[in-house]
Amino acid sequence: MRAPASVAALALMLTGCAPATTTITSTGRVQADSVSVQAPTLGVPRVNLNAGFVVSATTAANLSTVPTLLSFGQAQRVSAVEVTLGDQVQAGDVLVRFDDAALAAGVTAAKADHALAKTQVGVIDSAIDTTHDKEADLAEARKDVTDGIAKATKARKDLSSKLAEARKAAKDLPAQLTKVEKTIKELTGQRATAARTLAQLRANRATAAKNLAEVEAALAALPPDAPDSVRDPLLAAQKQLQDAITQLDAGIKKLTAALKQIDGGLAELKAGRAKLKTGIIQVNEGIPKLTKAIRTIDTNLAKANDGLVKIDKGKKKLREARADLKRARTLAVIAADNDTAVAQAQTARSRAVVTAPRDGTVSSIAQLGDMLAPGATVAELSAPAHIVQLWLAPAQAAEVCVGDAATVAFGADPAGTISRILPLAQYPPTFHTTDEVHLTRAVPIEVTTDAALPPGVPVDVQLTPCRTNEVNK
Repeated sequence: MRAPASVAALALMLTGCAPATTTITSTGRVQADSVSVQAPTLGVPRVNLNAGFVVSATTAANLSTVPTLLSFGQAQRVSAVEVTLGDQVQAGDVLVRFDDAALAAGVTAAKADHALAKTQVGVIDSAIDTTHDKEADLAEARKDVTDGIAKATKARKDLSSKLAEARKAAKDLPAQLTKVEKTIKELTGQRATAARTLAQLRANRATAAKNLAEVEAALAALPPDAPDSVRDPLLAAQKQLQDAITQLDAGIKKLTAALKQIDGGLAELKAGRAKLKTGIIQVNEGIPKLTKAIRTIDTNLAKANDGLVKIDKGKKKLREARADLKRARTLAVIAADNDTAVAQAQTARSRAVVTAPRDGTVSSIAQLGDMLAPGATVAELSAPAHIVQLWLAPAQAAEVCVGDAATVAFGADPAGTISRILPLAQYPPTFHTTDEVHLTRAVPIEVTTDAALPPGVPVDVQLTPCRTNEVNK
């Protein structure tokens, strides 16, 4: 929703805007969109004129008095103007340059100081670098030795574990071999018994089969009218023999399967016995080899630890030598500036070039040869203006809303929109007084146009009041 601007708008929110019969015309002023660029504060670092020589750094003759002589920091002379009024510039474009001869001399002197100091300590720096290189080599060697110790320690642990397993196997395998031999002997006896039993069952079956054949022959020889007292005993004998043969066949089958299982078990046991014998031989041969390998690792570990001690002593000596070199270097550069002085001098010189802080049109610019104090205006940049400010009487302000259309009487009469209505009435500037706004409080209104206007120009604005009882916010 759109929001009206004044107290009178509250009544409109309750009663609704009455249809406007005419537009509202008021005189406004285009608001300038400009920025000022100030002169910088320039200074020259104090430089050491005897850098690199063994003299007191606090001697008055060692310090440059250029800043004092030139009085930089008070007034600065414009040595070049790179733009003219009306020029279009972009952010970063050079506007003016101040005289930087003394600043350039400061940069040269600072660089000379630093170069001389570096020359004097170059040999020491090289020696210090050498100690770092050697220490890095020792650190790498120490890492290699440490890695070797770790690998050897792991290998020793593995060998010790295998030796313990071999010694245990040397005790367990003979006992296992004895058990296997005993089991083979027992299974061999069981097989012999099963084989004898199977042979007996087969003999019994042959006898039963023979007897059955005789009984069946006797039955076949009986006449049809043979009495039951003769036939029944033969039939009973026939059934008993048939049942006996069935049982014997089942027993023979079970014993045959049992013999097969016993033979398979004996084969596995004999294979296991061969493996156990081979394992006993290997264990007995491996124990001395493992013991010897562990002793060799222990010897190498002792040598490696001695090497670590020597490496650590070497690193300590290098650090001590480097500390001595650094103390010597400190004495060698006591009278020289460091990189900070050069950076300060270069930064000070860079401030002599004033650049545009943003895009815009040059509306004011210093002149060549001007002496400007720090903070003085060097240039002003203006940007195309799109805001017109006007003042309406409270009664008029109650008839307009943010978003209402507006037409500016300038050039091609650009269109605009009410973009802002201040919430409180106040006294307008004298150049904004009109018949409706005259030495009384008024409501400031801002109109945003779709075309750029010259900053500061007074223009007539026609406003179209809101024609709905809905108040936009």
